[in-house]
Amino acid sequence: MRGGTALSVAFVGLVSAPAFAEEQADPVASQGGLADIIVTARRRAERAETAPLPITAIGGKDIEQRVLTRLSALADLAPNLKITQGSGSANAPVVFIRGIGTLSTTLYTEPAVALYVDGVYTPRATSAAFDLPDLERVEVLRGPQGTLFGRNTTGGAIMLVTQAPTDEPSAKVSIGYGRYDDKMLSAVLQTGAIGQSDWRLKLGANWRQRDGWVRTPGLSKSDWGGNEKDLGLTAALAGSFGDLEIDNRFRYARNVSFTAWQAIGGTPAAITAYTNSAAANPSGPPLVLSPKALDLSYRDPRIQGNAVIKSWGDTLTLTYPIAETAQFKSITNYAEIDQHLRNYLGGSYILGTVLNPRNPAQRVEPISVHAAPTNPGTQKQLSQEVQVAGDLADFEYVLGLYYWWEKVNENVTTVLNSPVGAAWIRLDRSVTYEQTTKSYAAFGEVKWKPASLDEKLEVTVGGRYTKDKRDIATGIVQTTTTTTTTNQVGKNDWSNFGYSGSISYRWVPGFMTYGRIASSFRAGGFNALAPGSPGWDPEKAITYELGWKLTALNRHLRLDGNVFQIDYDNLQVNQFNSVTRTNFIVNAAKARYRGFELEGALLLGEHVQLDGNVGYVDPKYKEYNQIVGGVVTNVGSTAHFAYLSKWSTHVGAQVKTSPMPMGVATFRVDYSTKSSARLAVIDSLAPTLQGFRTGTQKELSARVILSDIPAGDNVKLTAQLFGENLTNNRYYSFATDFGSLATAIFNRPRTWGARLTAEF
Repeated sequence: MRGGTALSVAFVGLVSAPAFAEEQADPVASQGGLADIIVTARRRAERAETAPLPITAIGGKDIEQRVLTRLSALADLAPNLKITQGSGSANAPVVFIRGIGTLSTTLYTEPAVALYVDGVYTPRATSAAFDLPDLERVEVLRGPQGTLFGRNTTGGAIMLVTQAPTDEPSAKVSIGYGRYDDKMLSAVLQTGAIGQSDWRLKLGANWRQRDGWVRTPGLSKSDWGGNEKDLGLTAALAGSFGDLEIDNRFRYARNVSFTAWQAIGGTPAAITAYTNSAAANPSGPPLVLSPKALDLSYRDPRIQGNAVIKSWGDTLTLTYPIAETAQFKSITNYAEIDQHLRNYLGGSYILGTVLNPRNPAQRVEPISVHAAPTNPGTQKQLSQEVQVAGDLADFEYVLGLYYWWEKVNENVTTVLNSPVGAAWIRLDRSVTYEQTTKSYAAFGEVKWKPASLDEKLEVTVGGRYTKDKRDIATGIVQTTTTTTTTNQVGKNDWSNFGYSGSISYRWVPGFMTYGRIASSFRAGGFNALAPGSPGWDPEKAITYELGWKLTALNRHLRLDGNVFQIDYDNLQVNQFNSVTRTNFIVNAAKARYRGFELEGALLLGEHVQLDGNVGYVDPKYKEYNQIVGGVVTNVGSTAHFAYLSKWSTHVGAQVKTSPMPMGVATFRVDYSTKSSARLAVIDSLAPTLQGFRTGTQKELSARVILSDIPAGDNVKLTAQLFGENLTNNRYYSFATDFGSLATAIFNRPRTWGARLTAEF
């Protein structure tokens, strides 16, 4: 895109989309207005500005200029979207939309925000630990999406769509370098039509390596906390046999990283015990404890190596016209994860005298509130979806069937130390579990747009029936001075009928209003790692929304907004038991979320763009039952919503020059905030963390881009300089209360770098 069209960044861009309809060039957009993005949020291709639901679509220049290759980079681009870091991997994102999400990265838990990659559900946080060098567009769907996307969408859904093979051959190569010796190299090759056929092949590769920033004495910088070593490979083959269109996409990723924790607080007795023990054993490290980021960690010698996550998957999509106005689609996927995490939630270690040492002849051992030397796990998933979509008079419809199978295995080995007088007691725990899940669903949605009203009115209704079956077997071995073994077996099934409905009306070209109601559910399950903890039931959500979408001033202004209320029943809340030092999930009975969202973009002439968004969420527990003194008590008035930022804001400004002999220069600045959030749900279960907040997130970034650099007729060069978190704002990404000490992960400090891209 050239001229004013290339200004489209934060909410705009021009992409192609497979589906039932082809994108048409907009004559106004080509003259300098904001361009549309074609989305498939309702399983059919349509303009984002005509879809009656709150959706942020990101594509085209925005992906290219912001170097969006991973999920965590999207957090500022949509209102009420928060992406933080999980405990197991430096690149395992945990997603919240409108305050709803889950922090656990274990394989047995369920997310509240569903991630779809090329139309396939990708449920595990560690399976999102990848870079996509060929990302085409992103769709962020806020609020329950149960009808068309099914289970685990009570918060919303995010769709990542990679580039399809193209008819024309091309190549794109990017290299980059940044702070902490951050090196990257990516390439995408498009063969175009192979021979005289319509078969096309696309190949992609991404390599990245970065030192850590958390100084770790005794280790090289490449193994310090925060380090990453990533490799990603993609391939796509598309073509046809007669009317049958075939699209097959393969993805492989390998992520190596280590997440550094730091003690931020504790009880006076625990701090005294750790301090005295460190002083009595000066050959070991001192106690590292501060509420502020020290970027220093002494790695427990029992924790060897980095976390390693390997994942791969293949998706086959078949499309066949079964009538002039109807189409059949099949989406088949198989994927696997093979991971070996190493979690050091204790932050740093000291030396101390242990009453029950592993080696009786060596009573001085490393002491840590929590160390997980080994945490291997595997996940396998198979899914099959079939759809029939078509038109019938004034109606459009989508009907479908869905099947999901998943099997996970995980072993978590932890070493926990507790003070006993001047000495320590050691608890060794090993939990092994295997869980199998099957899910069946049938869904449909019908849209009515009467021609008698010039298709200004749209009425949509939909429904989905889901049946889940799940079983789990858990074995727990705990050793102090004696060894106890506990085996637990669980089996259950749940069913759910979800529904949706919307009414929209286009009052004038470029302005429509809509009302929407939709439901969804998050699957029930079992607390595999928490000895004796009961399972949890499905979480159910119903949203009520009113919104508008406005495009005006000859497409130089776009302003979308909505207000919402979401009622949750059996809200699933992640808690930490400071006695057993295990995470567990409970149903918090009932809660209500209210809020609003606003996002827009404004072009000032041909060279300046302003854009931004704001989101607000006000949650309230209607009921939160907890056993207090042996009595079931409603503690909703004192319970908190952990990690929920009530306010999120983003503002961006961009100036683009006219073509110059050296190219076209673009200057962009972005500033985003997320208000401080609670870290604990129930204060009585978090004695050392209850007084802490995440801190306000304040992210200032800037970039200078020089595009269209003269380099020959068939070569397009783009150079970029960027800086992120320029104010070096530090806050807690994740925290845990162990009863004696509280530990946390801090966000990444100030970074900068450069990137050069060549397109052929």
